[in-house]
Amino acid sequence: MADIIQPLLLDYTVQDISARFDHALVNIGGELVRYPIHNTIFSGRSVRKYVYVKETEAIGKQILGASLMDKDGNTLANNPLNVVKNDKGFLIGFEFSVRLEATASGV
Repeated sequence: MADIIQPLLLDYTVQDISARFDHALVNIGGELVRYPIHNTIFSGRSVRKYVYVKETEAIGKQILGASLMDKDGNTLANNPLNVVKNDKGFLIGFEFSVRLEATASGV
């Protein structure tokens, strides 16, 4: 059987997923702090989003997790963490790989 899903649909899906993320909320010592998306990397059928906590921010505090949010404030992805921040920058990564399946039926 021929492939139902074409590569362009996968590309569109990866781009659509990426475009939905607007910002992150990082749980620093129980307080949710808003951060911008620091970087986005596309690789094949995956997209990686990075959030960066600067060297001078949250030193000595516990980073308990991060969530990627849409423009309306809805949580789209969570990354639980339990790290005590030192005086170095801290990069939080999220990776999304796209795989679609479809079946066709003849009538």
